[in-house]
Amino acid sequence: MRIYKSKLKELFTGTFIEVQKFCTILEDFDIKYIVQDYKQSAVLAGFGITNLYYTHRLLVYENDYDFALKIFKNQKSSLV
Repeated sequence: MRIYKSKLKELFTGTFIEVQKFCTILEDFDIKYIVQDYKQSAVLAGFGITNLYYTHRLLVYENDYDFALKIFKNQKSSLV
């Protein structure tokens, strides 16, 4: 079991579907992550959200960031 005491870094910002796809990939490599849902936060606060294409933010721990970024770049290039 790893103990995470490092800070979080943003890996990706996009739609719910895009973020969920990358979450699945990170889980395959046993990388812990946190998803910030701006849309849900805005609704709970009583506000709206202006840009539906950037509603979710994928954060990973600093000590896993470099490895996660390599995975992310490889996956992104394979989609093109």
